Amino acid sequence: QKIQSETKFIGKLLLNIIKTPFTFILILFKKKKFKDLVQPLNDFWRFLIEPKVTFTLIILNIFIFIISLFLSEQVLSQLLNYPSDLFTSRSYSLLTAGFLHANLTHLLGNMLALFIFGRVVEQKLGALKTIFIYLGALLLSGIFTSLINSLILHNNIPGLGASGAIMGLIAAAILLNPFYLTYEAIIPLPIMVVGWLTIYADISGILNPIEDGIGHFAHLGGFLSVGILLYLLGIDERTKMKKGLFINIISFIVIAAIYFFLL
Repeated sequence: QKIQSETKFIGKLLLNIIKTPFTFILILFKKKKFKDLVQPLNDFWRFLIEPKVTFTLIILNIFIFIISLFLSEQVLSQLLNYPSDLFTSRSYSLLTAGFLHANLTHLLGNMLALFIFGRVVEQKLGALKTIFIYLGALLLSGIFTSLINSLILHNNIPGLGASGAIMGLIAAAILLNPFYLTYEAIIPLPIMVVGWLTIYADISGILNPIEDGIGHFAHLGGFLSVGILLYLLGIDERTKMKKGLFINIISFIVIAAIYFFLL
């Protein structure tokens, strides 16, 4: 089943809502069936489950979060990723920590981003390659963060969450389909612009560190990992990545030039 864009879904949804009074009248005259009245709900459900890998990852993260609520702190601490775990038998925590979340807000924020950006990547690359990007970015971002914390910052603060994996999907999405319109901010924006804003927020968080509880280095590691992951996928993906990178750079220069000119 083809994965439709947000624009196509919203257009279809608005059309069905406009048609609702007429559909209701036709039902009264037995020209249509009651199921036609709930078509917007059917379309919404189909929109949710179309990206099967993305939807499955969301369900898995939610399921593990619910289970984690019943685990003791001692058990949870064994699943968190500490920078010192990298070269020990606890390196498995690079994976386990990626499916844990600190609280409901943390979970919902990550799952919203996963749905939006995972959908774009799955639409362009398919199921298996999306899993490869997700898990690859999760592991590489964890390694990147562990090295930074161990060798430069000299701390052993544990990390958790799917942010590194999701940042990998964001980077892949803005390279593979930069002009895809997303309605994450209500108004339609090219997905590359949303990606730029996310990257800017993380770079700002690194340059001006505050206690915000956000693993900015994990995010940055997720972004950078995509250069390796898309390269490993093959010549087609490398070509798409180079084209997308060129489009992002040119678009950024043009927008920046317009912004400074207007000032």
